[in-house]
Amino acid sequence: MNAIDKAVGAEAHWLMGRVMPRKFLGEVRKHLHHVAPDREDDLIDAIRARAKEIADADEDMATDGPSKGALLIGAVVLAAYEALLPLFDGDRGRTIRYLQHAMSPVLRRPYDMASTLNERDHALDKIEKTCRVMVKLYPAHFEFDFRRPEPGLFEMNVRRCFWRDFFARHDATPVTTVMCAFDVNFMKAIDPAVSGLRAERTSLLSLGDSKCRFAVLETDDPLNGYSDALETRFDDGGERDG
Repeated sequence: MNAIDKAVGAEAHWLMGRVMPRKFLGEVRKHLHHVAPDREDDLIDAIRARAKEIADADEDMATDGPSKGALLIGAVVLAAYEALLPLFDGDRGRTIRYLQHAMSPVLRRPYDMASTLNERDHALDKIEKTCRVMVKLYPAHFEFDFRRPEPGLFEMNVRRCFWRDFFARHDATPVTTVMCAFDVNFMKAIDPAVSGLRAERTSLLSLGDSKCRFAVLETDDPLNGYSDALETRFDDGGERDG
């Protein structure tokens, strides 16, 4: 492993293993403050303890710096799901929807880079370059491919996902969608009124598709913003009990 790979691995471990869990649990705490104020601290402590237990049991998945961080945030999400499920009366769909909401702002600031994602000159080329750099922060367990099937279209496909495999191991595949939620920040950051581009996610491994397909394409409509299969198809997965 060269020095650059080590530096990227350390940054990813810090981002996913420390920053994301802290901010995510901060969002969860806000909810607990309203629905279970007398148990707020105890529940947060229980989530942290359970997350450590899960991460220790799944240590074999932590094969590089980024995967160590990915395992930690995945374990925190799974532990939060288990802890909050009773507070949502055992309704898995509502619990996961809430956790998606809690995850969505966690990495909002790193995606507040309109100057990078919204430039008209060689816009798709710059988007592709940004994506190729960003994926270096992800575990080697991931499998990505990049395509330019036509001049006005860029695709990034995820063929294998660390978190999808992690949650499937725990018989909780739909909870993977919580990790999918922070990708919305990237898609929303692309403003068609500024860049002439719009983003879409048309398929997700977490919903049973063969890949996660992210696409950025040219548009003449300044109001034609992002569209996301996570929003339109999640409830079709029959996640509600009863």
